[in-house]
Amino acid sequence: MNNEVVTIYCIVDDILKAMNFRDDPQAKMSSSEVLTTAIIACLFFGGNFRKALKLMGLFCSYVLSESRFLRRLKRLNQKLETIFEVTVMLFKSILSETVESYAIDTFPIEVCENIRANRCKVASGKEFRGYVASKRIYYHGVKLHIVASDKGYIREFLITPGSVHDVWGLYELPLNLGSNSVLYADKGYTDYEAEDLLKEFEGISLMPIRRKNSKRFNALQQFIAKVERRFIETVGSCLKALFPKRIHAVTLEGFVMKLKLFILSFNIQQLLKVAS
Repeated sequence: MNNEVVTIYCIVDDILKAMNFRDDPQAKMSSSEVLTTAIIACLFFGGNFRKALKLMGLFCSYVLSESRFLRRLKRLNQKLETIFEVTVMLFKSILSETVESYAIDTFPIEVCENIRANRCKVASGKEFRGYVASKRIYYHGVKLHIVASDKGYIREFLITPGSVHDVWGLYELPLNLGSNSVLYADKGYTDYEAEDLLKEFEGISLMPIRRKNSKRFNALQQFIAKVERRFIETVGSCLKALFPKRIHAVTLEGFVMKLKLFILSFNIQQLLKVAS
């Protein structure tokens, strides 16, 4: 674990320096150390910042209190997506392949139990009431839209309320995957217009698992799509393995921030595996 802590700190510190980010001269704990603590908490302690701060006491000359740490981390929230994009660039530089296969899928993230949905303060509103068709269950929370690479890392992500349809991710995600890329999807992403637009303007071939009554049903493509998209299930399972039984947060902003940290931590974990 000691080597991983040092390596993660070096990665985060180099990224912040490349962004020309500077700490306040009076800061006793640098932003690199704050972000490293948050990532370590997600990787090893299920997002428990208190345990991560105790561990970082072995590496840092000064450790913030938990309340002060959370305020510093909240100010760095906007930097998380930028750091995530840099990790994607690092994957592209390490993996020399120019054309990759991708898959898109959604994963329900519960904020609270269904019985407590009416009095949930973190995510109050009917828009957070989602439905998982494959399991035929309702849940109260957010929906995580993920575009994963067949190399095992998360390429893009989007967080929406639970009631948002899966196809919305095709329109809201940037999908900067490069021309001649293949994007596999399940039956929920059947949208002929989006499929044609991606092919014409982006050069991306969307290959969803089609229903038998679909106008574009093809038995061979059906088989290929079912087999080739399996890696996103592995990515989703590995990501959820980092989650605790329930992600603790007081506000919706804090919940989303923690979710972003888990995604960033997963990518950094995969980056360490690839680099080694």
